[in-house]
Amino acid sequence: MAHFATKRFNYWGQLGVLTAFCGGGLIVGGILSLVPLLGILHLKDLAGGSSNKVMANLMVPANATAVRWMQFISTLFLFFLPPFFYALVCHQKPSLHLGFKHKVNLPQIVIIVLLMLACMPLIDSLQQITLKFPWSKATLLRFDLAEQEYNKEISVIARMDNFSDYIIAMIMVAFLPALFEETLFRGGLQNLLSRWFKKPIIAIIITSIIFSAIHGSYLGFLSRVALSVILGWMYYRTGNLWLSAIAHFFNNGFGITALYFSTKPGEKLDPTKFDAHLPLWMGLVSAAAIYGLFTLFEKASKGSIDRPGQEVLIEDYIDTNNPFLAEIENIGHTDQPPI
Repeated sequence: MAHFATKRFNYWGQLGVLTAFCGGGLIVGGILSLVPLLGILHLKDLAGGSSNKVMANLMVPANATAVRWMQFISTLFLFFLPPFFYALVCHQKPSLHLGFKHKVNLPQIVIIVLLMLACMPLIDSLQQITLKFPWSKATLLRFDLAEQEYNKEISVIARMDNFSDYIIAMIMVAFLPALFEETLFRGGLQNLLSRWFKKPIIAIIITSIIFSAIHGSYLGFLSRVALSVILGWMYYRTGNLWLSAIAHFFNNGFGITALYFSTKPGEKLDPTKFDAHLPLWMGLVSAAAIYGLFTLFEKASKGSIDRPGQEVLIEDYIDTNNPFLAEIENIGHTDQPPI
């Protein structure tokens, strides 16, 4: 749950501020992310060569550290800093607004870990369903090439020759991207749209579509939408960004851990080795399990904020310039005459 904007920004203004910071973060992060590559790529590699050739030269195991730093810088400036500065500009208490200042209890953590495990068959079923769409051969080929490029990038970024590499991969590839993405998509965008539309479920769906599109995976589009809806529902019911970040981290970390324990030291990582599909009916079982676990999640979250999307004033805070002041005064009132 968020409080009213306290610096004279209406919803369009808040969206404009968030979008502007994202645009700036994309530009600045894109430039700064080249810094770790200075010792690897030379101007002659960039000049006259295609982007595919440049990426092919870059995405080799020897460049794993540089590529990790490149990813860290770009995601920091694109996903984390924009919503933080947006909340700083538009709201009096940015950390509270984004959802960082909330406690997490052990039952909640256990349930969200089980939720991430339970949703895996559903995600797999959605991938299979996507493949059954009437795509043309050329389209499927383009999709497959995109997945191959993504897997090649993961095999470099998540290179793990020893346990130290595994810990580094868990931090750089699993935890930080999860935290940064949740800050933008849940704490920033979904939060804003929920308060704006007063229909949080619509905000969750719109945010999930954008979340999935940003990742650029065609065959995994529906799967990421479903995952984002689950993460968005956690945030919607509690306003606690840590919960969705922990769930997102576990989802990423599960894949990294599976790769680590299934790959011998020095062996090339192969994310496709886990592509064996489950029966489609497992997706229905998965959906039922998710529903049951969310019922438990509701019970475990009784003490959490439970009015997401509804704005309230910060306790003891008075702002006579608040553009929503008239709306605030009407909260709790009805049009029915007194009896």
